[in-house]
Amino acid sequence: MSKLHRIITLFFLTVTLFAACNSKKHVMDKPDHLINRITLVNILAESYIIESYLQLSLPDTVTKDELARRYYKDLFDRYKITNEQFETSIAYYISEEKSAERLLNDASALIVSKKSDLIDTTNINLPY
Repeated sequence: MSKLHRIITLFFLTVTLFAACNSKKHVMDKPDHLINRITLVNILAESYIIESYLQLSLPDTVTKDELARRYYKDLFDRYKITNEQFETSIAYYISEEKSAERLLNDASALIVSKKSDLIDTTNINLPY
């Protein structure tokens, strides 16, 4: 499992932990080059879709690691961000309970929306 792959998985577990345990305002300083929240929500939704695909792909871990590297490189290139920006932005937003909850809820809602859009477009020509 690649480092980035583990970070994404760890993120979703960490958000739950921080949301349950942390009631302070942001406990870390705002990082340089912070990714804005809306963009980060989009990146998280796409990363969750990547992770889902990787879980359903071939059982060969070398192939999965290579796929993960390629998909995340493409994702970060499209948003013009670095892995470090992603990691520090995640850490900043999850350092406060309400922010972490909102980030996770918004990413989840975006995934559901994308799924609904995909289902709607695939069923356009069906006779029911």
